[in-house]
Amino acid sequence: MSNFDRNDFKYWKWGIIYINADDPAIWLPKRTGLGWTLNFAHKRSFVYLVLLIAIPLFISLGSMVWFK
Repeated sequence: MSNFDRNDFKYWKWGIIYINADDPAIWLPKRTGLGWTLNFAHKRSFVYLVLLIAIPLFISLGSMVWFK
């Protein structure tokens, strides 16, 4: 692990978006509260974000068509 502090304010935009190109982690614990967040400096994080949005959208739209 590198010698940076993930809780440092310079890595968090608006307190909720984590951006650190030196951190190899894609998923990391949220700064406050429960859950996980993405490291938006990592290229694969955008793939995960699209999948997190597209899969439920596909299921809900598909269910409207299939169970009419």
